[in-house]
Amino acid sequence: MNTYGLRSQIAGITAGVVIVLVIGLGAVVAASRETAPGTAGEPLTWTEGACVRRTGTRVGLVLCERATGRVVAVVDSPPRCPADTDEFVSLGSGRTACVRSVGERHPGDPGNGGGVLRAGDCVAVRGGERPCADGDWYGQVIGVVESARRCSLGTVEALPLKGGDVACLGKGGRVVAAGDCVEQPELPTSSRLLVKVPCASDRAWAKVTGRVESPSQCAEGSDHYLRSLRGTEVICLSGVGATRDGP
Repeated sequence: MNTYGLRSQIAGITAGVVIVLVIGLGAVVAASRETAPGTAGEPLTWTEGACVRRTGTRVGLVLCERATGRVVAVVDSPPRCPADTDEFVSLGSGRTACVRSVGERHPGDPGNGGGVLRAGDCVAVRGGERPCADGDWYGQVIGVVESARRCSLGTVEALPLKGGDVACLGKGGRVVAAGDCVEQPELPTSSRLLVKVPCASDRAWAKVTGRVESPSQCAEGSDHYLRSLRGTEVICLSGVGATRDGP
């Protein structure tokens, strides 16, 4: 069978402007077979502690001296693997093996670009999680919780995940927060994100004064706002450039 990546899919993201974005983090890795010969004719099985080896796009059970990874858990799908999981192996029948590398490279560690999404990881606007060191990412996760209302202080944007959880994104990257200045969108219903620019720049169109649930909650001095397509959030703005007319 073929491998499709190291991450389960993120169903979507409300960018907090006027667009719903989809971030695909890949599906699961497919296993080559359910069992393999072990020592003294004993079959190897997909259980916690089993050793596996990746060869190209295939992952299979092997003796531990040949292993590139070890199974840390076998769970039902969709997988809820331990935090240190580096990749997922689909076993069929609704089961998934959570695998941790036995080498020095661990994509599942915070910020390394793979494995289980958790605090310290970075996500891109499109294409899934990105290694934080690359710099090409949209926001950084400060927590993964059951609902947006459970996000901790410091959360700027909530990212819905497949399975019902939410990734709480902090300030940084391209996430727009209060105090940031932004370019003017091409249209009030433009599909592009608000783009941050230095407030002293000639490109600065407005300053973000807050992200709230309704226009009535915008801070004093706000003169226009943008609403997400889902209608769950409002970004309050105050014009700072030559154009002050809001949508």
